[in-house]
Amino acid sequence: MKRKRRVQTVAAGGVLIAVVLLAVLGPLFAPHGSGEVLDMPYAPAGGPVPLGTDHLGSDVLSRLLAGGRALLVQSAAALAAAYGLGAAAGMLAALRGGRLDTWVLRATDVLLSLPGFLLLSVTVVALGRGGFGVGAAAAVVLLPEVVRVVRAATLQALQHDYVEAASARDERTGYVLLREVLPNLAPVLAADAGVRFVGAVFIVSTASFLGYGTQPPAADWGLMILENRDGLALQPLAVAVPAAAILVLLLSANLLVDTASPAAARATPRRRRRVATPNDTPEDRSVLRVRGLSVTGPDGALVLDHVDLDLPPGRILALVGASGSGKTTLALAALGEIRPGLALRSGQVGLAGHPVLDLAPRPLRRLRARHSGYVPQDPRTSLAPTLRVADQIGEFLRARAVPRAERPERIRAAVRLARLPDDPAFLRRRPHELSGGQRQRVALACALAHRPHLLVLDEPTSALDPATATALLADVRRLREDGGPAVLLVAHDLAQVASVADEVAVLDAGQVVERGPVAEVFARPESEAGRRLVAAARASTLPAARPPAGAAASARVLEVEALAAHRGTRAVLSGIALALAPGGCLSVVGPSGSGKTTLLRCLAGLHPEWTGTVRLTGDVLPAGLRRRRRDHLRRVQLVPQDPQDSLNPRHPVGRIIARPVGLFRPELDAEAVRGEVHRLLERVGLTAEHAGRRPGELSGGQRQRVALARALAARPEVLLCDEVTSALDPPTAATVVALLDELRRDLGVALVVVTHDLSVPARLGGTLAVLADGTVRESGPVQQVLSAPADPVTARLVAAVPDLPDQADLALPDAAQR
Repeated sequence: MKRKRRVQTVAAGGVLIAVVLLAVLGPLFAPHGSGEVLDMPYAPAGGPVPLGTDHLGSDVLSRLLAGGRALLVQSAAALAAAYGLGAAAGMLAALRGGRLDTWVLRATDVLLSLPGFLLLSVTVVALGRGGFGVGAAAAVVLLPEVVRVVRAATLQALQHDYVEAASARDERTGYVLLREVLPNLAPVLAADAGVRFVGAVFIVSTASFLGYGTQPPAADWGLMILENRDGLALQPLAVAVPAAAILVLLLSANLLVDTASPAAARATPRRRRRVATPNDTPEDRSVLRVRGLSVTGPDGALVLDHVDLDLPPGRILALVGASGSGKTTLALAALGEIRPGLALRSGQVGLAGHPVLDLAPRPLRRLRARHSGYVPQDPRTSLAPTLRVADQIGEFLRARAVPRAERPERIRAAVRLARLPDDPAFLRRRPHELSGGQRQRVALACALAHRPHLLVLDEPTSALDPATATALLADVRRLREDGGPAVLLVAHDLAQVASVADEVAVLDAGQVVERGPVAEVFARPESEAGRRLVAAARASTLPAARPPAGAAASARVLEVEALAAHRGTRAVLSGIALALAPGGCLSVVGPSGSGKTTLLRCLAGLHPEWTGTVRLTGDVLPAGLRRRRRDHLRRVQLVPQDPQDSLNPRHPVGRIIARPVGLFRPELDAEAVRGEVHRLLERVGLTAEHAGRRPGELSGGQRQRVALARALAARPEVLLCDEVTSALDPPTAATVVALLDELRRDLGVALVVVTHDLSVPARLGGTLAVLADGTVRESGPVQQVLSAPADPVTARLVAAVPDLPDQADLALPDAAQR
């Protein structure tokens, strides 16, 4: 099917190029002038007029060759104008929001409410007939849809952490839109432009047919149809030939857009294989069966290398391994999905006895709907932004034909199972009103609502605090024990895996290097990868906390007094009072949804809806970014949670770090900026060679180091770290924590670290603040709070930190311990 699609794409592209060349170069090959009279009107084909003559006696072939250029020029000009104005209006409306967004949307609603023919006619009457009037009219007709497409794509792009990082360092609106947003909209806009081009050609040719466009005696394909329609019976070629040219142009462009788009490539039906029944063979009793699965990346390297896997009903199998070992690729392949950019080399995957890799899209969707549930890793992209919580889960149930009367109770049962409140107020919330942990649990509720046979969880606890994560995994285990689904759990927290999984499979470089019962693998790991993971996981059992370090207690680089934040009418934080010394460390922990990330965003100026006082070395910080001086923004830098989302994938690492260097140190020339970039990379444990790479070429730990280097480029006094280890495997997380500790001790940078991993503050030392229900429940030295928690919330968090099985009997080689 891929070969067939390539043939279709090449054929459509070839035809389109031929028609475009005919239109652009046609006048050079016309045998006669387009207005030259050669014979009587509507003369038949033959002799010097191979296609006959038109109503004036002019050569139809010559007018055909001369008439396509105007159509293409007007269509291209209209498309360029529509995208120029539409992109500017759509991106500004999405970025600024508020009244500007409302005005832009109302204007597009008015234009969309008018019939296209009426809008075309009114614009042409206002501007006059001819090429300019028609081009402008076509742009006006296309404009509202372009604005809406660009606005929607921009709203999605603005959710990325790298856009917020640019805004937080006081980048101008033009830079944010043109350098951070627009490059990532290019693929979407390019695909949409192909569709709009077809629409522009149709509008311009229709206008010419109505007499609005090119005026006689000039040649135009639409005008030729209008002029010769009365002589259709006498000389049909005078009408049929230009009509065929327009039709071929539209069809070839439309087919090229359909076959060349990535969505079309994924939607192309695959060869339908025999659908096996669950009891074809004894092996088919497994809910999931993987045999010899090999997947290659864009460069041909193996991402998965001959993986074999079986998951019987009622079992929990954990996939563990370092970042980039192939865990998520294997989990998606279990559902019949090969990620874009990867290719299946060999192997079979069976879901509930049915082979899935070669199923056509519709049967595959039906199979997955019946037998599987999936919770993706990133909670921000797993939910539809416009749907409320109840509607999110209801859509899953509706798609699986659950009767409407049963849905309300099934929805409440699903949210309770995911440890979420089932009151009407919570069910009416939209994703942007939830914390990252709450969004993750809503995604889990969606996956569990229809009671699947296989549940695939891709890092489901990465955004959850220890107590919530432990409770969630315990619920998954109880669900399995009560006859629930088999679970394929992708994880990097080995201590949590030990508490819930029956078996564990260790992946390294795309291979399953070790598999067995949890206690056995963790107590006596046989592979080098297993030994590294277990050694790193031992740190999650709360090592002895380090003593506070930093300046004297009287010095304060950051002071927070009576801070209260809200989102709309809902209070998020209240009465927050914190203090931080230069070179000190303040760790903030608490249950998911307690307001930890909101606190960081208030300090960074990204959440302006707060009251109270925040002082930075004595200076009072205004609430919003736009009211802060550039020096304030320089001295407080945010390191976002997701290392993949925090870096613009279109920019090389060197440019990502060089931008804040040049912005905050304008006295440096290009060579000095380049030297500073290399120095910063070395500071975070990378090399100058990494400056030429793009984020997609780096591991998760390397991306997090680049994000730290970008923040350090501003020479900050306070570094705000939001869950910087949550998306990393244990060895990588340990190196990042060690790097943070080194930075604060060597550079004197004060750290505010939001985390749900209590081993992070235990390693960093300093002060620990426990946040719950929007208030600080307990605060003090890390060792004191962890060893003798005074608040029930703190006690639950500490008690939820799991231990590895048989930890006392672990005999790790010296190399693994190092």
